[in-house]
Amino acid sequence: MNRMTDLPGQARADYDWLHPAALMEPYHLTHPAPWAGHIPFAAWLMAVAQPRSLVELGAYSGISYLAFCQAIVQQGLLTRTYAIDTWEGDAHAGAYGEGILASLRQAHDPHYTQFSTLLRMRFDEALPSFADGSIDVLHIDGLHTYEAVRHDFETWLPKLSERAVVLFHDSNVYRDDFGVHQLWAELEGRYPSLHFPHSNGLGVLLVGAQQPALLRRLCDRGDAAFQRDVCRVFAILGARLEAKAEMMALQHALGDQQQTIQSLEAAGQQRHSWIEKLDGDIRNLELERQQLRGHLEGAQTQAQHNQNALDQAHAQSQWLTAQWESRQQQQQQHIAQQDIKLAALQQEAAQKQWQIEQQAQQMQALARQLSPLWRITDLLRKGKSAVFRIKQKLAPYEPAGVRRVRHALRRKMRQARGTPMPAVALLPGSNRHYGILATAHTQFVAHALAQVLRKAGFEVSLFQDVPAEGFGLDMYIVVCPQMFKQLPPGEKRIVFQMEQSVSPRWFTDEYLAILENSLSAWDYAPTNLAFLETKGIRYPHTFLVPIGGVAGYSQLLQDCGEPALPALEPSCDVLFYGDVNAPRRQEMLQALQRQFSVRIEGNLFGDALRQAVRQARVVVNIHYYEGALLETTRVYECLSLGAPVVTESSADIHQHSALLDNPALRVTPVGDAQAMVQAVQEMLQQQAQKPAQVQQGLADEIARSGQQFEFMVLRALYALGRIDSAQWEALTVSQPLPGNCMVLSMPETVRRRAHFVEQTLPGLQTDVSVFDGVRYSPGWLGCAMSYQYLARKALQTGATQLEIMEDDVEMPPDYAQRRARVDNWLAAHAGEWDIFAGLIAKIHPGTQVLEVREQDGETFVVLDRMTSMVHNIYAQPALEALSQWDSSIRDPHTNTIDSYLQGRAQMRVVTTLPFLVAHTTDMDSSLWGINNHEYLAVIYKAEQDLRQLVDRFKQAQGH
Repeated sequence: MNRMTDLPGQARADYDWLHPAALMEPYHLTHPAPWAGHIPFAAWLMAVAQPRSLVELGAYSGISYLAFCQAIVQQGLLTRTYAIDTWEGDAHAGAYGEGILASLRQAHDPHYTQFSTLLRMRFDEALPSFADGSIDVLHIDGLHTYEAVRHDFETWLPKLSERAVVLFHDSNVYRDDFGVHQLWAELEGRYPSLHFPHSNGLGVLLVGAQQPALLRRLCDRGDAAFQRDVCRVFAILGARLEAKAEMMALQHALGDQQQTIQSLEAAGQQRHSWIEKLDGDIRNLELERQQLRGHLEGAQTQAQHNQNALDQAHAQSQWLTAQWESRQQQQQQHIAQQDIKLAALQQEAAQKQWQIEQQAQQMQALARQLSPLWRITDLLRKGKSAVFRIKQKLAPYEPAGVRRVRHALRRKMRQARGTPMPAVALLPGSNRHYGILATAHTQFVAHALAQVLRKAGFEVSLFQDVPAEGFGLDMYIVVCPQMFKQLPPGEKRIVFQMEQSVSPRWFTDEYLAILENSLSAWDYAPTNLAFLETKGIRYPHTFLVPIGGVAGYSQLLQDCGEPALPALEPSCDVLFYGDVNAPRRQEMLQALQRQFSVRIEGNLFGDALRQAVRQARVVVNIHYYEGALLETTRVYECLSLGAPVVTESSADIHQHSALLDNPALRVTPVGDAQAMVQAVQEMLQQQAQKPAQVQQGLADEIARSGQQFEFMVLRALYALGRIDSAQWEALTVSQPLPGNCMVLSMPETVRRRAHFVEQTLPGLQTDVSVFDGVRYSPGWLGCAMSYQYLARKALQTGATQLEIMEDDVEMPPDYAQRRARVDNWLAAHAGEWDIFAGLIAKIHPGTQVLEVREQDGETFVVLDRMTSMVHNIYAQPALEALSQWDSSIRDPHTNTIDSYLQGRAQMRVVTTLPFLVAHTTDMDSSLWGINNHEYLAVIYKAEQDLRQLVDRFKQAQGH
């Protein structure tokens, strides 16, 4: 049955433009295959345009290029074709090995070399190989940034013939820094064109004036209905091929998994044999220990016998003193020698016992790792890592509609996973105008954001409604985006989420889609970030930006076009503003009204609200929901306006510890009206008796929280590429060093942060400050920038050493005792070391042992290099080295912060045997997307390698 000719007569007339070539069945499909959806049009184009030459920029696995070649053969055309690519990868496709090109040649060379050529070079390098006006079809599918695709089009434009057709793939992808859609919007009106929105989008541009009539008909933008019909038909034809490609990929994956299972079973048998050998070694060691114990018991018996002989000699000494004096002296010497031998045997037995216990523990650890259950869980972990990497590669090609459906299903199944988002390229000099769109009740947040943005050199405009002129500024920050009927485009929109996750009524699928499809999503509360993570919106898409106070708020208001704050006398004791319809609020307000003059405002905003706050002696904060989070926007706006606050406690009050001891704020139990009455009374008394203390508390908290808010906003702008490194350093130079013992952690990685704060931190018994790490893409750069930032801060303050640990460090039970010995040793040898490493993940082959010292039962090893950043103490030379790290070197093989330190000459690194700390195994790496469990064997090997180096050093020293 011929699907074209068997159509009814009218249907054939409606689809007379659809050439049978569009039904071509491709020989070559790969997955992921968004281009598979355009193969029917590719075959149709070859049949209709019959080009003399075709050039494809960016062939990758060849799915599109091989389809062109197959269509040329089937249509019997005399077309010359060229595929140009480095086959090394780029920022969007990722780096890949020689396997991609090898697979392409395997499919290409046996069939198409008579008219097709694969050119392995960069696009610009290939330009001299083509004469001007010689190319009939140009397919652009290289790096997809706006700058790159525009460069490709403009540099190859002279090479196009009078019949030229240009194809742009990924023209309907709006995520990350994809910019094909932007260039297409500029070009589609200049030439006859057709845009296919399916399969990531394909733009068809008729650059040449001499085109077949059928092709001109399809690209006539004046007939929109016809173009929609064409797009629909080709989308239907392409969908079948995309599904076929996905089925082939699943079949290949199934075969790979079966081979992996067979390999694991064979490896398991080998490991079982090894475990049996280790069991034999343990039995031999146990036998040796029993023999040593026998020797010890024999020595003790001999010592007792000698003591008895000595007693007998003493009994006879009364009448044989002179005769036995010489013999008694000999006996005493013999006893002394026996005691020396006994002590030596006891020490040797203790050492053997320790060795047996250590080796037994190691054998048990290996046995657990090599057990069948471990093998199964290891397979699952590797599978999880593989899925993570596949998702990263597929994410740029996933259509927005499919992504929304996938996240909706995932939210219903309560499975949360994310895909890293690389940083947006820094905007050029003139693109510096930001708009802040915020409702009336969030103007304080808008003002605070404007202050930071202007300090960073941006021009800022504030809006309470959608601008009538549209969204023409360079970037927008939208506060409470669900409150606006129209929003800026996702690629130029940062959303600031201000709702409380304790009430999920705001978090509809539509609102979650807004958060997900924006450039990034900011939130003020860690609890909200944890909730969003369950909805699939997670790091690195999210940023924590906690609300803080604003110093000099009156001047800031004037800068934002608002009235300055006038001096006003108090007109009431207590002010409450907000929705008073909640019964729990009404009950507590009635209790306050019985004791104080209370002003209640239900719908007050802007300057009227600010005047009301300044006319109150105290502002009370009462939750709408009993389990609510702290309303930090209200608290810090009131403090910035000079009004003390009495607030109910909150579900996240532990995250606001700095507020609890401040004289300008009181926290009362949730729902306890009498406690709130008492707190208000105490605050009024303190204002009357110690006004300076209250004002100092206000100033201190505004300064502290304001610095934190500014840092976190700048941190987000830096991660998104909106400020460069020089601006980042200049803008954060006044930020204080949080402490001398730091844990490096990102609040957006909620599970890691919670694990450290709840499980690791309580056992440290020392003051540890949590530093919100600098974020940048790729992650290893952000990590290194965090160390550089802290090192420079430490040097600015004159600190002689700085301790930095990462939030996946694990402290053994004896950490406190061993740490005290380490601190004593480091203090006694000040100036003789540069880095103390609590753990070393890898011993470099060229590592040299400089010294081994034993002190207080601890073995200290001095090395000339190290590899690990889990838990280190840095002396001043190491801090200077960290501060000089160069962020412009983007090679992850040589310039990760640990590799950089390892390459520094004359670094004296001290560690202990065994290592002082360990690595938490149930956390995922925030840099590399793998589970920390995979580091276990690496760290174990590093410790064994270090022991071997120490043993060889001792032998060389004659120990």
